[in-house]
Amino acid sequence: MDGINRKERAGRIERSGVNRRQFGTLLAASALVAGSGWPLPASAAPPVLRVRIGSDIGNLDPARIFQIENQTVATQIFNGLVKYDEASNAIVPDLATGWDISGDGTVYSFALRSGVTWHKGFGPFTSDDVKFSFERVLDPQTGSSYSGQLASIKSIETPSPDKVVITLKEPNSGFLHKVSAFNQGWIVSRKALGEIGDKAFALNPIGTGPFVFQNWAPGREVKLSANKDYFAGAPKVEEVQFRVIKDETAAAIALENGEIDIFFGLQQPEVIQRLKGGGLVTVLDRDANHTINLVLNTSIKPLGDVRVRQAIYHAINRKALIDGFFKGTKSEASGFLTSSFQEFTDQVPLFPYDPAKAKALLKEAGVGSFSLDLVAPGANPYDKIVVPIASDLAAVGIDAKIKVLERGAYLQARNKGTVPTCVTGVVGAPDPDSPILSLFAKSSFPPGLNTAHYEGIEDLIAAARQAQGDAARKEVYGKIQAKVMGDVPVIPLYADHLFIAHTKKVSGFVQNSLFTMSAYPVSLLEA
Repeated sequence: MDGINRKERAGRIERSGVNRRQFGTLLAASALVAGSGWPLPASAAPPVLRVRIGSDIGNLDPARIFQIENQTVATQIFNGLVKYDEASNAIVPDLATGWDISGDGTVYSFALRSGVTWHKGFGPFTSDDVKFSFERVLDPQTGSSYSGQLASIKSIETPSPDKVVITLKEPNSGFLHKVSAFNQGWIVSRKALGEIGDKAFALNPIGTGPFVFQNWAPGREVKLSANKDYFAGAPKVEEVQFRVIKDETAAAIALENGEIDIFFGLQQPEVIQRLKGGGLVTVLDRDANHTINLVLNTSIKPLGDVRVRQAIYHAINRKALIDGFFKGTKSEASGFLTSSFQEFTDQVPLFPYDPAKAKALLKEAGVGSFSLDLVAPGANPYDKIVVPIASDLAAVGIDAKIKVLERGAYLQARNKGTVPTCVTGVVGAPDPDSPILSLFAKSSFPPGLNTAHYEGIEDLIAAARQAQGDAARKEVYGKIQAKVMGDVPVIPLYADHLFIAHTKKVSGFVQNSLFTMSAYPVSLLEA
């Protein structure tokens, strides 16, 4: 140790302001970037990787994490028992070197890597950390939105430091997805949480991953340093700087000028077209694993009537949203699963845009004109798409009141489960259980993500867990999709796409489908 105690090394929060006089002589284009709150260095030579994020971070605790910016930073810091190959989505070893599954499918025995250490001197990684991490997510006192993902766990045993045995309540053919390196699957240190405490850990995280959290300058940037002792080998860059640039046009200018290396979270259609047409940078596009949905709270009148929910579905012009607002950068969704899932089916009830049908259903339900809050987080594009949706609803007699909330307030309101609607997407594993358990299982009632309070597929969820073989799984998941889409607890607005742009000097970058990115394989070529 170098004389700095663990609590001090867990990360320092910088709150120093920026001297605005530094920006007085910058060009107008650079001034846009400066408006994001972080200073531009005179030179930022490799091996510092500079990544744009569109919003500031708020919580990096895997049990409570939400928002792609948080998840992307956390991806660099934490590991899971297993992880997804970024190109193929295949499950491969991470902190576990291998695993055995009992004949009845209820016992998973994981062999763990030896010699793995926690960042900043918090000691060796052991099976006890795995047990602690998963039991912490399951503990109601934690209030994790992801407890439903691990609800099938019956017990966790640690017969030795390098072995963990997880017994399930019943067979679950998709269990490895639940312990993959994302959200609830990320492993945390019992010792670090005990010494730092939950609140401080959220913005001073300790992991085993390729990069070590160094500091956070609120509203400006997050700095991570290379973990030279990483078990898979040291990263190719010395430091990663996640720079907050909310305005996408400003971020595009910064990328074209070489002031950042990677533009993460590229959403705005005009900016996508600009960067594609400019020829100065590389723009990547990959189908994401998720849809963006309008969730309808079935426990609140008149949304408890399926005819009202179907009417709302008919009232929203999703194609106009995709072609007009998004200019074709998103895809139509027939259901809550995208076609990237092996279990996807398009044999589900459909509710095409039909205002006349919407009005007829409302009349049949005995519902006249009523008010409905449209609740969305204050982030692009969610805070903007509610505007055309409100207009569509007004056309059929529904007085839609737009309520855009700051991220923290939005999460708090959603977690209470009292909002009538909310705009959300379940960004996660390429496993159908990820959106199904999160959005539709009783075990995910608030503070989980089932703000629809929907409980119509509990029997099918149990059947899906026990289904063996691709054909059997596809059949059960087909029934789930058909039942959910007929009941309309959510309205899939569109299937998402992940756009990322980077400069020509970025090498080795692999785009995943999780709506995150990994800096680990990236190197920077000489300019």
